[in-house]
Amino acid sequence: GKQPQTSGDQSGMVHIEYVEGMTAAQQAVKGLNGMVIGGLIVSATISNDSASNHSTESANSPPSGTQAQTEEKDPEPMLSGDKIIPERFAACKRVPKIPNPGVPRAYASKLNDERAIPILIEMLGELMRLQERNKGDKNARARRRLVMGLREVARGIRARKVKMVVMANNLDEYGAIDSKLQEILDMARAEDVPVIFELNKRKLGKALGKSIKVSVVGVQNSDGAQEQFKKLRKIMGLI
Repeated sequence: GKQPQTSGDQSGMVHIEYVEGMTAAQQAVKGLNGMVIGGLIVSATISNDSASNHSTESANSPPSGTQAQTEEKDPEPMLSGDKIIPERFAACKRVPKIPNPGVPRAYASKLNDERAIPILIEMLGELMRLQERNKGDKNARARRRLVMGLREVARGIRARKVKMVVMANNLDEYGAIDSKLQEILDMARAEDVPVIFELNKRKLGKALGKSIKVSVVGVQNSDGAQEQFKKLRKIMGLI
């Protein structure tokens, strides 16, 4: 059984009894110690109470009870260039994620229209080509056609610059990522920004001419691919 004992908002203690005996307890301590759960580091030790309850065992054999205590530590800040990434975004990068096998997740509602994917790939490729061509312009950042990544897309929607979101349909499963994903979907819905889920991460990156996987793209300016942009909106029933 488990008996949580907490003090404060972020700290706590869980007592775990292993009926298999001290061998199971030792293995549990070894496995749990140092793990990161919910952004907190687990410190696992054999409890003193268990030691007294098993005083008949040899001094070199730890008892069966284990004590797992979470210790809150401030994570090291993450940087993007010379700027500190806000913790709610850094959490998406810092903690190990559950890799997605490549299949669409439940949040992704595909259009099921065979016309959509080639039009989408053509639009993204052309907008990326035009953006790269103007990269040397001193105002290139302000005139970006596309923004990429959870943080940049969320910022673009909040500033009412993003006109369409293209989100990969197989983002990794992890609390911080799912939270940011849901925030983007909620903001897009509130601002009437259409969201497309036709591509997975690898195909989305490839459509942009990149060899890396891409999670999400925001279209801020469709100049140069206005025809494809309008066709996608029409397929989505927005025109």
